[in-house]
Amino acid sequence: MGAAPKTALNLVCFSPQKFDISILKEIIRGGADKIREAGVSLLGGHSVDDEEIKYGLSITGVVHPDKVILNEGAKPSDILILTKPLGTGVMNTAIKGNLLDRDRTLNLAKVMAALNKGAAEAMRSVDVHACTDVTGFGLAGHLKEMVRDSVGVELRADALPYFEEAVGFAASGFVPAGLYRNRDFYKEHLITSRSDFFFDIIFDPQTSGGLLIAISPADREKFEETAARLGVEYYVIGTFLEEPKGKIILR
Repeated sequence: MGAAPKTALNLVCFSPQKFDISILKEIIRGGADKIREAGVSLLGGHSVDDEEIKYGLSITGVVHPDKVILNEGAKPSDILILTKPLGTGVMNTAIKGNLLDRDRTLNLAKVMAALNKGAAEAMRSVDVHACTDVTGFGLAGHLKEMVRDSVGVELRADALPYFEEAVGFAASGFVPAGLYRNRDFYKEHLITSRSDFFFDIIFDPQTSGGLLIAISPADREKFEETAARLGVEYYVIGTFLEEPKGKIILR
């Protein structure tokens, strides 16, 4: 939303009776690494004795009221930018089935652990019309929040970034239950003749996904220059349309 993060609180669910305390230390250390990378101060936290491990951070940030970036406000002819590949839901399901080797698992973790800090900085270098991130509702769900009933959007399947291994896993049925829930809920807003991998991947629930950004074509060059300087990967995956309002067209 354009804010700069300032402070953080750890939120931890962990059972010392069930798991070795060294696991908790590694989880906290990983969080601390990201907190430092984000330039945020850790103020403390809360812990709960729970046999299902959970970890997260409650973040407080600041932004000028006139510079808040909302997830709606995209205009017809705006380009749609995505800053991380899709498929983390499918890939994590493959991990649960012991189908992903160590190198690919570490690469997946690296992508998910990457902050959106640089992408947000590149975004703020131009006049942003709308932005959100791609998480549990998948690309289609969060994109529906951007179009609402004001504009439409056309996605180009050949421009969508994804983990190559996810294609085979999805074809073999290794997809998370959340993908089916997302598809059932959002498919009425989709216009497409596709029934292939790309039809599935836009509903895949993401963990730590990238930013979805709507900017004017006139600002594309400046965004690209800033992204290149910051080492930010990005993909132009579609265009917003005047009509059909509230619909996602997948070509």
